[in-house]
Amino acid sequence: MASITDCVVEGLKYPFNDIKKLLGLGVLFAIINLLSMFFAMNTFDMYRVVIHVLENTTVPLSSLNMSIIPSANIYTAVGITIVGLIVGLFILGYQYNILSFSIDRKDDLPGFGDVVDIFVKGIKYFIVSVAYNLPAMIVMAAAMMFLDNLTVMSVLMVVSFVLLVIGYFLLVMALNNMVAHDSVGKAFDFREIIDNISNLGWGKYIGTILFTVIVFMIINVAVGLVLSLLAVAFAAVIINQAFAVSIFIGVIEALFVSSYCAVFFNRVCGSIYRESIK
Repeated sequence: MASITDCVVEGLKYPFNDIKKLLGLGVLFAIINLLSMFFAMNTFDMYRVVIHVLENTTVPLSSLNMSIIPSANIYTAVGITIVGLIVGLFILGYQYNILSFSIDRKDDLPGFGDVVDIFVKGIKYFIVSVAYNLPAMIVMAAAMMFLDNLTVMSVLMVVSFVLLVIGYFLLVMALNNMVAHDSVGKAFDFREIIDNISNLGWGKYIGTILFTVIVFMIINVAVGLVLSLLAVAFAAVIINQAFAVSIFIGVIEALFVSSYCAVFFNRVCGSIYRESIK
């Protein structure tokens, strides 16, 4: 049985098996980053409109009509959201295939040929992820209803965090179980999920995930620091081009960091499942 270190090290090497496909995934992350930037700009424009109206009227904020916001901004926000959701589901579908390749011990990266299949798998991945995080989100929403009662709100926040952690650890095995059987129902077969974790050992299962998350965070922090320094350097050279610099850094981060980390993380998760069914 492979050790925790073996699983993580193999996962770190795996993305380099096909740089072209890795960059293909990176392009999708780059689109997400660009959409996020344009959405932020569009939101800021709407915010400026509201502020301008408030400064020139005595009408309270709660009484303002949505019609004060230019329809172009609203349509843009809706359009960006829809495109972002589609691209996001495609990314999740690709991660579904990475899990599948890992479980089947395939050394190459998945392709992008069957767009519809990848998109459908992305929907499955999304549904299961939301379902496992739903209890924590419900409790969190309930906590927000007790802003005037700090004690109750604090207790609910702690409960929400605990549910989030438990849900996350179960989610990793649930996604693998779904992928292995190509069935959404298997993501909610709790007896099989618990048995798989028990087969591997709870200590090793949790330890592998925690170690992977730590490595994941180290990579992001280290690269984030480098990109921040690059941003400062570019900003010093390219005057009054902050947005252009942000786009450049965002694209680089997506192409080489987000894609790598996504492939690495899902590869290790697939390896965890493979070890649990031996």
